[in-house]
Amino acid sequence: MTEAVDTATTTASGTESATSQAQAAEQQAAAQEQGQQQPQQQSAQEQQAEPSVPEQYSFANLPEGYSVDDAALAEWSPVFKELGLTQEQAEKLVALDAKRVLASQQAAEQAATDQRNQMVSEWETSLKADPNFGGANFEANVTAASEALAAYGTPELSAFLKESGIGSHPEVVRFFHRVGKEIAEGKLHRTTTEVPAERPLANRMYPNYPA
Repeated sequence: MTEAVDTATTTASGTESATSQAQAAEQQAAAQEQGQQQPQQQSAQEQQAEPSVPEQYSFANLPEGYSVDDAALAEWSPVFKELGLTQEQAEKLVALDAKRVLASQQAAEQAATDQRNQMVSEWETSLKADPNFGGANFEANVTAASEALAAYGTPELSAFLKESGIGSHPEVVRFFHRVGKEIAEGKLHRTTTEVPAERPLANRMYPNYPA
């Protein structure tokens, strides 16, 4: 009877060992399969995570006053592609460049305006201080110059003189002032902007020479 018990025990131990080995083999196979699947899943995830680089970049929604011409696009595109930039990332870089360029343009325009205003102010101060033109006679002399410009100039000329500031240059003001005095004294009567016919040489050299 003891032998029978021993035999049964041995048989049971063998069965348990075989079962354990089978389970271990299954676990090892599952681990190997999982190990193979994990790199595949990681590879798929990496492919999905890679940025989408466009074949050609385009920039349509640009701020006013800034543009990307064909030459700039041809120069930038290879660099953008080399860096692996998406369209959205490239747009952010272009937006930064637009901000820089527009700020530089605005600063240059403001500097030009400040310089013009300072120059005009200096010219006007010089005229007011002029002993012959300025002083108590300044307003009357400026009025005479303005009347001469209105009589002999054009709206386009008036706009140019005002916008450029040249209309405040002392020599320009003096010129129109002299013309205004000629009109006031009855020496000039032309009230149109038509250019008169050229006079003979003798009349041009000697104004009092009879025609």
